[in-house]
Amino acid sequence: MGTTTKATLVLCLAFIFQGECLATEIVKDDDPGKRSNVYIDDTDELSQSGWKAMISNAFPQKVQASGQWFDPAPTSRPFGLSKDMKPFSVKMRARLRDNSTDGLIVVKDDVIAQQYLRFGFDIDDIHQVHSVGKVFTSFAIQPVYDRIGRTGLDRQLDEYLPRLKGKFFGLSTFGQALDMQNGMEWTENYEDPTTATMISFSVSGLEPVDPKKGPESWYERMFDFPKYGEHGKTWVYSSSAVLAASFAAASIAEQPFSDLVQDSYNTLGFEDRSWYTVNELKELSAEGGQAMSIRDYAKLGRFMLHTKGSAYVDDVWNEIADPNDPADAKFLAKYGKMFGFDGYKNYWYSFGPNTIMGMGSSGIFLYVDRSKGLVIAKFSSFVQGQGAEEFGEAIAIVKEIAAGY
Repeated sequence: MGTTTKATLVLCLAFIFQGECLATEIVKDDDPGKRSNVYIDDTDELSQSGWKAMISNAFPQKVQASGQWFDPAPTSRPFGLSKDMKPFSVKMRARLRDNSTDGLIVVKDDVIAQQYLRFGFDIDDIHQVHSVGKVFTSFAIQPVYDRIGRTGLDRQLDEYLPRLKGKFFGLSTFGQALDMQNGMEWTENYEDPTTATMISFSVSGLEPVDPKKGPESWYERMFDFPKYGEHGKTWVYSSSAVLAASFAAASIAEQPFSDLVQDSYNTLGFEDRSWYTVNELKELSAEGGQAMSIRDYAKLGRFMLHTKGSAYVDDVWNEIADPNDPADAKFLAKYGKMFGFDGYKNYWYSFGPNTIMGMGSSGIFLYVDRSKGLVIAKFSSFVQGQGAEEFGEAIAIVKEIAAGY
């Protein structure tokens, strides 16, 4: 064993508990990819960050309280695979690693042109998609959306869902629920168990039920938070809006939402089975309880690129936020300023007229650029699940990769 090899081995052993050791790189104490600050203990606390997030994302069927599998499509629709797979540069690989990327694939003109897969993760392994699941929910609703048109979207939720009658939430419309313009308050902080998002985890099936309450439907308390603003005149990021939209679509279709989900996966041509969080009352966690392979995840991007004659698709691509509209102004003040988005429709964010993106915790993205026939699918497990700096770097990475095409 040569002197250089011995030195490298010593370096690797010295840092084996702090992060990945690459023979050609020096691991520093302040390496942003280090996750040793989040220890894997015997609790589910902080399970959306660090090493726990990686475990939760990769094995939802083991760590979630309840859920179900969905089948691959009867007829799969795989992407082509480039014969000349373009490798990422050493610098970009380091950035992907430091951004806690579990997997990233670039699909150009329906062919996988590049891919990055961390150790132990493959292109057909499932991974939680978190809030990108919202766009998969709106896509499952797409046939209903196209059928009922603007008239149906403008009807109040309580017309479709009698259990919402008498609630402020039920006075908002189906369309407002799809655009997060319902005026009910919703709080989200993954480190505060009293926020609406964290309370919803025990209702949705992500976490065990509250022993004092037992199994709960979303109707029992998740549509009863205080009024925040007027429906259609504000913008509130809310899991309950997504669940209500899924319930309404199921009511209109006169079939379980699970059937709409399976139909949507069949339409996309899923190659692999996928996981979905479901509570004990069989309500699907439509706000982000899905887990799927990265190659199937990217197929929704292909649908958005190629589908013509769908009001759902056209509405997403044509959306531009109006700063003079009170709801749009609220959205722009938060997400426009923070991430540079200029529109939001059916849970999709937009960058200008040609680029849309689904976005979830840990920088899980589905980026679609129709001017380039490009889809970039990214799975990650951030050191801090909602870390602003990590999100900013993730967006910069995806934009830089897209600029190369």
